[in-house]
Amino acid sequence: MDVLSRIAPFFLLIACGVVAARARVVDAGAARALSTYVFWIAFPALLIHGLESAPIPDAATAKGLAAYGLGQCAALATPLVVGRLLGWPRAARAGAAMAAGVGNTAFLGAPLAVSLLGPAAGAPAAAMVAIDFTVILALATAGLHGAAHDAAHDATLPRRILRTLANPLVGAAAVGVGLSALRLAPPEPIDRALGLLAATASPVGLVALGVVVGAEFGRPRGVEATAEGPAVALVMAVRLVAAPALIWLLTGLAGADPGFRAVAVLLAACPTAVSVFIQTRTLGVFAHGGALAVIATSMASALTLTGLAFLLAHR
Repeated sequence: MDVLSRIAPFFLLIACGVVAARARVVDAGAARALSTYVFWIAFPALLIHGLESAPIPDAATAKGLAAYGLGQCAALATPLVVGRLLGWPRAARAGAAMAAGVGNTAFLGAPLAVSLLGPAAGAPAAAMVAIDFTVILALATAGLHGAAHDAAHDATLPRRILRTLANPLVGAAAVGVGLSALRLAPPEPIDRALGLLAATASPVGLVALGVVVGAEFGRPRGVEATAEGPAVALVMAVRLVAAPALIWLLTGLAGADPGFRAVAVLLAACPTAVSVFIQTRTLGVFAHGGALAVIATSMASALTLTGLAFLLAHR
């Protein structure tokens, strides 16, 4: 029930956006404005505010974190490989890779881990969130930028790296981790302002997602749409089943203790992050599929996370 109570507000906020769009209170232009706010202001504030206090891992924990990161990289890579074999458009491969690799670990996974496993889960969960929003998000964003500029033949590696570093989510995550490593904190007024902005990131992003669902779903789309169904199905299989199973194996091989492994598996099983929808929509790459992935994995995770939480709590 704890998992269900945590996931239910996500769908209520999405429903608010759907109703607002259907009632013509807001339109697709408003959704773009909301997405722009979340992309440039709210999510960067969340990442800086959330990561600035992440603990510095010791050697044993670092080994476990490396195993977690490797598993998340495998989740990210799977749609790229499968999509190429099946002939999906590059946009579908890049968008599905981000949806499979970037989970809702900050809003759902970390709080859920602490709730189920106790306060000791907080430190490893924060470190894993830092990996997700620096390494994994940076790799996924690089692929997304490459797909966005592929048609213009403007996707060379140096340009892609520069665009990735200029992405506000990647840059903010790097700032947050840098503050943590240097044991620095912004002045209190700035930190409080960041906290206020951070609190708006998920709600505004979910309402924007609902507006898109209400206003734009059902409209004709291009060739990318032919791969949406299979891509979202693959994202669900990787995000909710394969990634947690692989990370359970890898953290075991790394010698991580049972508590660490439980946290890693729980975070790996989280649904696709709403930031994936924000990024795919902002860049115009797999936007419809990104929205579907967030909704589908979140709905399915009500069952998969509940089952996993029961197993971990009674291990």
